[in-house]
Amino acid sequence: KGIDGTKILSHFIPSATCNSDSWFTTYNAQLRPDLVIGGWRRYSNKNLNNNVLMSFGHGDGGGGPTRGQIECGLRMAKGVPGCPEVKMEFSRDFFERLRKDVADNTYLPEWAGELYLEFHRGTLTSQSRNKRFNRKSEILYHDIETLAETANIFGTGGYPYEKLLDGWKTILINQFHDIIPGSSIAAVYEDSKEEYLKLLAEGREMADSAAESIALKATTQGKSFVVENTLGFERTDVVITDNADGNAAVYDSDGTLLPSQKTYDGRLAFLAKNVPSKGFKVFAMGTADKAAEKTYYADIDGAENDYYKFRFDGDMNIASLYHKESGRYVAPEGETLGRLFAYQDIPHSDDAWDIKCYYDEKYDIINDVQSKEVVESGPVRTVVKIVRKYNLSTITQYYIFYPHTVRIDIVYDVDWQEKKVLLKGDYPVDVNATTATFDIQFGNIQRPAHSNTTRDYAQFEVCGHKWADLSDNGFGFSVLNDCKYGWTVKDGRIKPSMLRSQVFPNHIQDRERHFFTYALYPHSGAVCTSDVVHEAYSLNVPLYCVKTEEKQEGIGSDFSLVSADKSDIIIETVKKAEDSDALIIRMFETWNRKTPCTITLGVDAKEVYESNLMEENDVPVALEGRKVNLEFRPFEIKTLKVIL
Repeated sequence: KGIDGTKILSHFIPSATCNSDSWFTTYNAQLRPDLVIGGWRRYSNKNLNNNVLMSFGHGDGGGGPTRGQIECGLRMAKGVPGCPEVKMEFSRDFFERLRKDVADNTYLPEWAGELYLEFHRGTLTSQSRNKRFNRKSEILYHDIETLAETANIFGTGGYPYEKLLDGWKTILINQFHDIIPGSSIAAVYEDSKEEYLKLLAEGREMADSAAESIALKATTQGKSFVVENTLGFERTDVVITDNADGNAAVYDSDGTLLPSQKTYDGRLAFLAKNVPSKGFKVFAMGTADKAAEKTYYADIDGAENDYYKFRFDGDMNIASLYHKESGRYVAPEGETLGRLFAYQDIPHSDDAWDIKCYYDEKYDIINDVQSKEVVESGPVRTVVKIVRKYNLSTITQYYIFYPHTVRIDIVYDVDWQEKKVLLKGDYPVDVNATTATFDIQFGNIQRPAHSNTTRDYAQFEVCGHKWADLSDNGFGFSVLNDCKYGWTVKDGRIKPSMLRSQVFPNHIQDRERHFFTYALYPHSGAVCTSDVVHEAYSLNVPLYCVKTEEKQEGIGSDFSLVSADKSDIIIETVKKAEDSDALIIRMFETWNRKTPCTITLGVDAKEVYESNLMEENDVPVALEGRKVNLEFRPFEIKTLKVIL
């Protein structure tokens, strides 16, 4: 039973040898009598049905049935004394029969929520480069779909269906076991790297082309930036662009001079205000006698804006972070935020796969600060650079403070040369919380933040996507990231897993240069009242910026293709339908609330249908002008098919 209340019939394959008391079962069975007998003995739901599924073949990464296994199966199909009858068929046939066998059976067990399988926790962090490539590729191709379909609707650009399809296939094949878990040999990651680099280069070309096509429909008065937002909510965020001199002045649509500055790497950064959902907004370029005023304080000692007070300690960790709205300090008194822990990571088996429960018994705290300096300061942001050494490795952190948000970004550039070391951050949080909340695809999930039972204790390393949060009903703290998946959140501490470096099966795993970003987000109230979902999306998804040189007539200085009137409804995907010219809009409810919502389109539509994830089983939806009224169940995913 999923987080949205929907259910799916599942079957655990019980294949195991009959002459062992081991707990071990396998999806990679050899088709032999001892495994058939062992699987039947192991099956614990004989009161429900008298069939079990046996997935067999040679190898662990896609190997198929062997001639000998098929011969053995044909013999067992004729009957072997003491051995259950064997029949070869498609798995769909098995599940259709299983569904009939267990229908309306009151003894059918139901499991609500996550099946936490207590094994292979290290795969959430191993092979960091691929984890980054995966996140960046998923987001880029999501953006291409939105940009290309918008340009397609405008008639200024085509929809590159075949290229998108090829790109998604490459992304998916690199999510194959054992590639994305980080448990393949070194040669696999050389091939994977080349595929990802090609994928990203082609994707950026498609995104840039679509963004330029969209900009052709913007109304401008001369030299301008057309800023395009692929997210499903209005954003005020920083744009960083190579398309202008770092000293250029930027103006809002009402003529207000916006904060802008030259970045430490020579680009232009400016604050783009109120960029519409799945749309664009025009910002004029010009000159100014003086820059916008700096409205916050930040230097080598700390920072303060309207939202927080931040102070470094002597080791350039966070001595204190005070959240003004709630009147709360993030960390308990006497605790330090943001320290880096290097844990001795020596699992007794399955190096790349496993982190063991004893990993935290031996560690170093990385406090060897080689240098610290302010490398950028202006009205948009201040960047403090810190360089640390640990054994053979160099860790460079860029703390970025903004005046317009409570979020603090920490960009990492790490030359990692360690063996059998797990690098984690450490954020103690002063809240009364027995559960922690983690971002997952199309929703979030709560897990125990204590170790009361063995099941609770076993969840010492868990999966989360863009953020993890510890909150009580008055205050909370989230850690966000742009490409990481492993977390420990226990006993009032958030400890994200950054890097690990095992030696089997890849003897050089992760001993290279890495780039990743974490962000800190304190907030008032429980997590479900915060803006962490929007902040995490904003951290991960850039604003696109196109420079125009001449005055041009278009559809206006701003535009939104689609928007929602409720903040807990996330418009995730906008794309062209797979088998027609319809516009597909995929949304989900993110805070476990039943939510009535109005979806507003930016273009005229003839008809609107609600379909399933396969874009099938269309049900008509009432269209009132350009508005569609919907009601979402908690965590529900909805797909609209719009006929233009």
